[in-house]
Amino acid sequence: MNAFTAITPAAPDLATAWFRDVIAAERDALSAFLHGSLDTVPEAVALLARQERPIIFIGVGKSGHVAAKLAATFSSLGTPALFVNAGEAAHGDLGAITPGSAVLLLSNSGATEEIVRILPLLKARGCTLIGIIGRADSPLARAVEHLILAEVEREADHIGMAPTASTTLHLTIGDALAVAVSRSRGFTRADFLRHHPAGLLGRQMIPVASIMHQGDDLPRVEPATPLVDVLTIMSRKRLGAACVVDGEDRLLGLIVDGDVRRYLQAHGADHASAGAMMRRDPQVVAAGATIGDVLLMRNAKGGAWLVLPVVDDAGHLLGMLHTNDLIQG
Repeated sequence: MNAFTAITPAAPDLATAWFRDVIAAERDALSAFLHGSLDTVPEAVALLARQERPIIFIGVGKSGHVAAKLAATFSSLGTPALFVNAGEAAHGDLGAITPGSAVLLLSNSGATEEIVRILPLLKARGCTLIGIIGRADSPLARAVEHLILAEVEREADHIGMAPTASTTLHLTIGDALAVAVSRSRGFTRADFLRHHPAGLLGRQMIPVASIMHQGDDLPRVEPATPLVDVLTIMSRKRLGAACVVDGEDRLLGLIVDGDVRRYLQAHGADHASAGAMMRRDPQVVAAGATIGDVLLMRNAKGGAWLVLPVVDDAGHLLGMLHTNDLIQG
C-alpha cells in the first residue's frame, strides 16, 4: 500500500475550511496586486491595442495553459492572438511568430528555461516583449520592454508549491488586459456576437423579424371584439395572447390569458370586449432588433413575459414574438 491509498476523508467542517483558505489566499493575491503599482499597465494596453499582427502568448506548464486561455480571450474580444508553447518554439513553432510581433511572456519564476532559451531569437525578429512575471530580479523580467510584475506572497495550496495563487493572478491580469485592449479598440457587443456564430451566443444575432409570427398567424382583434371572439382567436392562433389594433393596424394593447381571468373576476362576462380587457402600452420590440436585444431588454426591465408584439416606428403591428421562439428559433 502506498502513501496515497490509505486516505481518511476529512471532516466536512475541515474540508470547508481548506476550501475557503484557498479562495482567501487567491483573493489576497489579487488584492495585493491591485494595491501595488500599475504604472506599466497603460503603456502595455496602448501597445497591444495598436497591434495589426496577432499577439503571441508564450508560456510553459501551468503558465502555458493560462497563456493559451488568454490568447483565446483576446481573440474573442477582437484582438487576434496565438499561443506558442515555449518548449515547441525552438523546434519549429517560432515560424508562427511574425517579425515585429508583440509577444506576451508568462512565467511565475521569471527563469523558465524554455522561454529564456528563445529570448535571443525573439529579439532577433524585432519582437516587442511584454511580461507578466512573478519575480522582478529574474532573467525574463530584465529582458522584457514592458513588465507587469505579478508577485504573490505565497501559493494557495497547503504545501505552498502548486501554481494556484500565481496562476489565478496571471490569468486575472491577462483578462484585464484583454478587456482594456478591447475597449481601446472600440470592440462592441455586436462584434463579440459575430465572433461567436455557434450556440447560444450566435443565436443572439438572429433578427427578430426572421423568427416572429406574422401575417395570418397573428391573433389580431379590434377594441370592440366581444369576449367570445377574443377567446376563439387566441385559441386558434395558439400564442396565448391577442393584439388589439385600430383600423390602421396600429397596436393599441395586448391581451393574455391572465388579463381575461382578472377581468372576468372583477367585472363578469357581460359586455366584455377586447378594449375593456386589454393592457395598454404593452412592452414591444422593434423589427430591427435581435434576439440578443430582446434578452437584454428582458433582463434590464425584469419580470417575465409570454409574448412581445413587434412594431415599426409608427406603432403598426408587424409580428409577435413568443418566449419559446428565443429557444427554438
